[in-house]
Amino acid sequence: MNEMYELSQSIHIYSVITLIVVLLLMIAMHKVKGDFEKFVKNIKIAMVFHLSLLGFVVLTGTIMMAAKHLSFSPANLLMIVSVFIVITLEIKRNKALVKVIKFKLMSEESYKRLGFRYQSIELFLLLGVSAFAGMASAVSI
Repeated sequence: MNEMYELSQSIHIYSVITLIVVLLLMIAMHKVKGDFEKFVKNIKIAMVFHLSLLGFVVLTGTIMMAAKHLSFSPANLLMIVSVFIVITLEIKRNKALVKVIKFKLMSEESYKRLGFRYQSIELFLLLGVSAFAGMASAVSI
């Protein structure tokens, strides 16, 4: 059981680190000026990686909680709430992208600003939760 927990924890940590890198790349994509169609193509590709990594983080977090027999701590609750916030922001960002592409209800620049804002919030939330979880685990040891 400890081996499964340690493996899950390693995958969880590396998934979070990779998720941070993907978010940084997506934020950089929002700031680059250029062809909007190329931007949309690249952001859709990055979105697949982003959501897959978010799924890895949720799955490995669930496995670790199950291995610890669902022991809830403030860090675990904060992680759960932050995942719901990140998912909500991604849904809103995706809906805004659809408004730009299909319905032309939003300008391309306003979408880029909105996407930049949402993904910056996600990044700071992810970094904050990682820092809090690291502090909480250091205190509990």
